Amino acid sequence: MRCDACGAEATLQWRPGSEVAVGTVAGVLDRRPVLICPSDHVRAAPGAPAAAATAVEAQLPQARRRWRRGDACASCNAALDLPVRRTRRSITVAETGLAVHTLHLDVPMTRCGDCGTDQLPTRSHSDLHGVVAAAYRPDEPAATP
Repeated sequence: MRCDACGAEATLQWRPGSEVAVGTVAGVLDRRPVLICPSDHVRAAPGAPAAAATAVEAQLPQARRRWRRGDACASCNAALDLPVRRTRRSITVAETGLAVHTLHLDVPMTRCGDCGTDQLPTRSHSDLHGVVAAAYRPDEPAATP
C-alpha cells in the first residue's frame, strides 16, 4: 500500500491498543492495526474499522426501535421492559490481511423477558458505532517528518 501523504510504500504494523468512550459505551482495543510509511505518516489499516463494525453487528444483538412503543427484542419482537445493566462483551475481529484481534466493549444491555436474549438498547446504537470508529483512529506519528 502507498502512503496518502508522501507516496512511499507503507507497511502494516501493530500499535498498542486504545481505550475510548462515547456516551454510554466504552471500548478497549487490545492492539490496533495501522499503516506506517518511512516518514512516519500513520493511517488506519484499510478494512479494519469496517471489519470491526461487521463483527459487532454479527456478535452483539441490538434491540429494534418500535414507533411509540419502546424497544423490541431483535429475536422475538417482544417488548423490552426489564432494567438495563452494564456488561462486558468481547468481539473477535477477523479480516483478510489482518491478524485476528479483539475489541472489548463495556455496554448497557437489557434482557428480553420472553426469550432471554441480551441486547443493546436502541439509545446506545450510535454510541456503539462511535466507539468502533474511535478505537481504530490512528494516533500521532512517532516522529515529526
